[in-house]
Amino acid sequence: MFFTDVNAFDALTNTTLVEDFEDFPQKAFPEKREIFASFVSNGNTYTGLAGVPYLNVGVAAPGFTNFGVPITTTSILTANGDEDFTVEFGIPTEAVGFNTYLNAFGPATVSVFGHTGLLDTFVLSHDPTTVGFLGILASEEISSIRWTTVRGGSINTGIDNIVQGTKIESASTPEPTSALSLVVLGVLGFGSRLLKGKSR
Repeated sequence: MFFTDVNAFDALTNTTLVEDFEDFPQKAFPEKREIFASFVSNGNTYTGLAGVPYLNVGVAAPGFTNFGVPITTTSILTANGDEDFTVEFGIPTEAVGFNTYLNAFGPATVSVFGHTGLLDTFVLSHDPTTVGFLGILASEEISSIRWTTVRGGSINTGIDNIVQGTKIESASTPEPTSALSLVVLGVLGFGSRLLKGKSR
């Protein structure tokens, strides 16, 4: 299941913030331009699959103006050149969510992977002048995602504020032991009625 409404996602999941990139020391943009083929932060691995002068990924500092939004107010995972990168989760979970930054050239394609391989793909499109959201809830643990966008070398795209967690189990769903107890009580009650019928 995919959610672009954070409230709808939060209503079904119990998540915690895993990465906001604020404490990542080697910001790529705009001041130092430190980019990496891959890096690890807070247990997750970020790997570039596109970019110049080599396949790369990096973190843009707040105040950067080369995104769809007029000016950024937070640190964002992005790349130098076109954005195409993966996030491999050190601890796979069935619920993953993050803020999204797009440009006006096209949507983002988000591929979701589990231990069985590709689980699903979602095409994300929202007003690029606003910060969006994508939440993912899978029937198995999500091991990684891939973020691919169009012409990020002209206007950056990226993700931020990654949360991970689990699905909230419905309180109205009986536990297996409770359901079994109900069946047993039902059988006993039915047998009791049969015995009463025979005694008449």
